[in-house]
Amino acid sequence: MISTILIVAISLAVLALLVTAALSPIETLSWWAGWTETEIEQNEVSCVTDRPCAHPADCQPKSVYIVYLSGISSLSGRFLIPREKVFVKGLAQHFPDAAVIDDVFPYSPAGLPLLASTRLLDQVWRFVQRIKLEGRHTVLSALIHMRNVFQVMISADHRYGPIFNHGAARVIEEALARAGYRQGSGAPVIIIGYSGGGQIAVGAAGFLKLHLQAPIDVIAIGGVIASDPGLHVIRRLHYIYADHDNIQKVGAVMFPERWAAMAHSEWNIAKRQGRIVFHKISRMFHAGARGYFGLVKFDGVTNNQRTLEMVVDILSQTPAQPQANGAAPAINQAEPSTVPQP
Repeated sequence: MISTILIVAISLAVLALLVTAALSPIETLSWWAGWTETEIEQNEVSCVTDRPCAHPADCQPKSVYIVYLSGISSLSGRFLIPREKVFVKGLAQHFPDAAVIDDVFPYSPAGLPLLASTRLLDQVWRFVQRIKLEGRHTVLSALIHMRNVFQVMISADHRYGPIFNHGAARVIEEALARAGYRQGSGAPVIIIGYSGGGQIAVGAAGFLKLHLQAPIDVIAIGGVIASDPGLHVIRRLHYIYADHDNIQKVGAVMFPERWAAMAHSEWNIAKRQGRIVFHKISRMFHAGARGYFGLVKFDGVTNNQRTLEMVVDILSQTPAQPQANGAAPAINQAEPSTVPQP
């Protein structure tokens, strides 16, 4: 009896996995076809110049704009898990002259969060969110991960990826506009992508570069990243990885174009040109209390602090406003920090 129930449960799980995989491109194609209510009119100029800021203070020019893209456990750009909130708050404290944006939902080409009322499975996602907020992790919680993982795979796909990434870039562009970004200002945009957010950051970079005419940098934290055309246009991809993080290794295995034998792929060309910089951080896992954003102290410091310090160090060495002679000052930092050697 028990074995029969187990077989049925496994069969249903496999069926759900296959159905989710098969339907993953539908949202991307429906957005491109204009079937979603958040679709931007085709004749609307993508320029962000004339769009109002959310608050008057946000309209003041910033030296740099930092966009944070959450990992695959995200349901909405408005809801970050507490560990990520601490990290983002730390960024804002270290760089008061920068605009730190964390309200982007990267796992939808229209930016439509899973909690949006127009979704067919709205009640399911809300139920799953309640479970997560209560600290309970069930099989239902894995539905969020599974759904978002397939969106990452769409972003990395050469057929559907350009469509998805174009939509993701528009969503990021709208968030930049709300923070007061002005097209043509040349203010750099730095996208920090955690886990699958790293792939979407790289995928959207090419479209952002085209629309904003500004330098784009990407910092991937435990990123699962394919060999994406966006690697051709970003100034740097800073790839932070932990020695115990096996999830980030998936990209190196799953995407053949990252293999050393594929010498002419975007990934390997960028590596040879020095535009991919690796930063190793020790004694960390991908997620949880011992993950990149863990808040439990080990040897007197949390992993969240160690990750933040490494990102702060990278940002402090990243050129801010490009100048005519090629030189550029680094991003202004509120206070110095001690950074562990990778």
